[in-house]
Amino acid sequence: MERTGEVRGPAVVQVRERGQFTIPAELRRQMGIEEGDVFSLIQLGDTLVATRKKLVAPEIAKGIEALMEEEGLTLGDLLEGLEKQREGYVREKYGLEA
Repeated sequence: MERTGEVRGPAVVQVRERGQFTIPAELRRQMGIEEGDVFSLIQLGDTLVATRKKLVAPEIAKGIEALMEEEGLTLGDLLEGLEKQREGYVREKYGLEA
């Protein structure tokens, strides 16, 4: 969905009991806003600005899954490798021999 810098008239919404309000469907469609999207709210005087945040954890997880599949690794392989790294770190930090 292409987004432009176009400014449109105000959308009037009402704050509900728990501080929630609904973004009108047409605006959600135009902006490509989907259920589960996360926003940061910034107060500028009497103005509230909402900016969409992009969560990176799901993208990182997808990347790790793709690399695991490409390399033929299992979750067990990754955990074993992490355990070896941790042991090496502890030995190095405390001057222990292997």
